[in-house]
Amino acid sequence: MEAPPLIAITMGDPAGVGPEVIVKALATGRWLARARLIVVGDSRVIAGAARQAGLDLVIRPCTAPPDAGSPEPGIDVLELANAAPETIVPGQVSAATGRAAMEAIERTVELALLNRVAAVVTAPINKEATHRAGYGDIGHLEYFARVTRSQEYATMLVSGRLRVVHLTTHHSLRQACELVTTDRILQRLRLTHRSFERWGLERPRIAVAALNPHGGDGGLFGDEEATRIAPAIRAAQSEGIDAHGPHPADSVFNRAIAAEFDVVLAMYHDQGHIPVKVHGFAESVSVALGLPFVRTSVDHGTALDIAGKNVADCRSLVAAIETALLIVEGRWLT
Repeated sequence: MEAPPLIAITMGDPAGVGPEVIVKALATGRWLARARLIVVGDSRVIAGAARQAGLDLVIRPCTAPPDAGSPEPGIDVLELANAAPETIVPGQVSAATGRAAMEAIERTVELALLNRVAAVVTAPINKEATHRAGYGDIGHLEYFARVTRSQEYATMLVSGRLRVVHLTTHHSLRQACELVTTDRILQRLRLTHRSFERWGLERPRIAVAALNPHGGDGGLFGDEEATRIAPAIRAAQSEGIDAHGPHPADSVFNRAIAAEFDVVLAMYHDQGHIPVKVHGFAESVSVALGLPFVRTSVDHGTALDIAGKNVADCRSLVAAIETALLIVEGRWLT
């Protein structure tokens, strides 16, 4: 019998809700029969979060990932000892908490690249805090891509049956429209196709959202559909990719929820984020495409306004762990 896979969970920013949602999610014990989970961070922060949440959990600090074997109740923490609780003010941005969050990510990437863990799940970081700590990456995915030298990568948001890959994310709307090019769309279609194939779906059905209202209405509201998007779809189809569209954005996401498509390619951040979060805000998950390891994440931020108040909802982290495990098990898309 194979040992259960080991999945690493980063601590997140210790001044945010990351530690709280971690202890709440792991307290459920729902993965004990299927996986071994290890938190990478400071065991004192995790123990404090458990106390604050009123959870009687065994916290086991360790200096290396645990050996294969049956998971035990409680929480294993790969000890970094880098976030002294007395220095942390819940809800307050600081270079120290940003550095602690990034150090947890750095250690986790090392484990993933050494194949010591089967998947990585990330709790939220605060971009202002990480920038104060001297890190220049925009976010998790940009950091992962840089250190793994991944040339093509993308964010996919998931909520239930709805899966949305983004052509652009953190750009102004004006910049995002300029980045809607035939070459970029074709590259993203290829990446999406390869990723779904690797996860076990031989011929994923990819819908492409239009950029303009009503898909441009024959050029009345813009010609990007005819001049940029449709040529990329035709090129992808010639390579055997099952791409469709461009479809008006006000209907294509509902068609995907109804199982007509396996995934939608959105043209810009809000076009893709809004339908996912409306469809299932609390359970939405971020999945990375193009990395050399499985990585999922909560689809929310550090929520500094509620940090330390024991009101954070752990459902997004639960969904992120479950999604990572299903991908590892080869059952996510079956």
